[in-house]
Amino acid sequence: MSGNYPKVVKQTANLGSLPYVSNVDEEGLRTVAFHEDHIVERFPRVLSLVRIQDALEINLFLEHRYKGLFMPPKRANQTNNLGGVSVLTLSSTAYSLSIFLSWLEENNVAWQEVIAIAPSEKAKYWLPVYRFRKHLIDRVAAKEIDRDTANLYMNHIRQFYEWALKQRRIDKTPFQYKTQVIKKRRKDGDVDFLFSGQFAQERGITVTTTDLLIPKKYKQKTFNQNELAPYSRKELELLYASKELTKPASRLWVELALQCGLRADEVATFPASAVKDPAFITDKIFYVEITGKLSKTRKVMVSSALMASLWGYVNSTERQRRLGKWQLEHGDSEAAPLFINRSGKPIVSKSVSNVISKVRAVLTDRSLERDFHDLRSTFATNLAKFMLKQNLPIGFIQYKLMQLLGHSDFATTQKYINFARSETFDKQMSSWVDKLFGEHLPCLHSDLLAIQQGGEHE
Repeated sequence: MSGNYPKVVKQTANLGSLPYVSNVDEEGLRTVAFHEDHIVERFPRVLSLVRIQDALEINLFLEHRYKGLFMPPKRANQTNNLGGVSVLTLSSTAYSLSIFLSWLEENNVAWQEVIAIAPSEKAKYWLPVYRFRKHLIDRVAAKEIDRDTANLYMNHIRQFYEWALKQRRIDKTPFQYKTQVIKKRRKDGDVDFLFSGQFAQERGITVTTTDLLIPKKYKQKTFNQNELAPYSRKELELLYASKELTKPASRLWVELALQCGLRADEVATFPASAVKDPAFITDKIFYVEITGKLSKTRKVMVSSALMASLWGYVNSTERQRRLGKWQLEHGDSEAAPLFINRSGKPIVSKSVSNVISKVRAVLTDRSLERDFHDLRSTFATNLAKFMLKQNLPIGFIQYKLMQLLGHSDFATTQKYINFARSETFDKQMSSWVDKLFGEHLPCLHSDLLAIQQGGEHE
């Protein structure tokens, strides 16, 4: 791989407004300056020394997504303070496009080629975007990447082409749109809450997609229950007894994953504005809206005990000291994230996930072979076990787990239910799960009743 190979670099970027060219400096150079600065840390840029123009196009697309000039998030709480997507979402998009640009370089083709040589279904597959799709299908078939990853790449490439059309850089998109109805097969006699009410007639949801998606037949069917890796009681005891979890922030990261099912990046971006003092609120459960994968939002349930811990942390001396450093650079404390590092910058997801690696490094006997994401699996398995034990309808259990975990696929959720059914907790673990989710029960019953009556708990 040469040094010219496309890659993603993350740098401090000024995305300010009202740009102008500054006066000539001592070296005879002019620079772009802004009347109003807006500094963004670790902003992703795609770098290529071979396809410079293409890289510039991609980077302009990334800026427009960040500024909300193209495909702004549908809900205001998903946006950054310029109105666009988060840096985390943008980094994923940049990585997908860098892979596409690498393929373009290797095959010496132009992405701007959007019209087939003949008006036929077969001819379109010679277009670059479909050839790249075939390249991804080959990688999926070779088990180099999974189908979901390939579809994520294609989704980001689709967005780039739609932006290019809007910017009049191309005359049309090279792919076609299609409408399909997503249906769920009934496997039991319970009420299917997801497809009742307004969907009762259609028995499914109508969506618009493109023909760029990787066909389902390429989905790897290698999953089995042993791939789930929830923590055992002994492993949780080792984790909580570690020196690393004596640090208030590290402990909260683990508890947000274990009690709320958050991913590492969702913990890193947990909103400080959602933290309340439970001493003055009668609610036993707090609903917090977070932004997850692909900028999708969902509400998670935070117990009063965990909220009390978050409230204590947000008002702690150490956090206030870090907040002071944030304010020196940004001024507005209301926009500050909950978790800030020692330099006054937002914590990154890698720092969150590394908590488990630090604990494992101390345990030389390999008694903890788990990672941070396994905490989310533990949450899902334990909550499924708890709801099954409470004899809640299976349709509701499926719905609630999908909602809390942010899944878009029934099969992903069902594996946790199947695993919970197959595993028997020891008495101590079962008691801990009952205590952990006991406060959730009234809210779960309330949600069940609301859905049965055609509404949803807010």
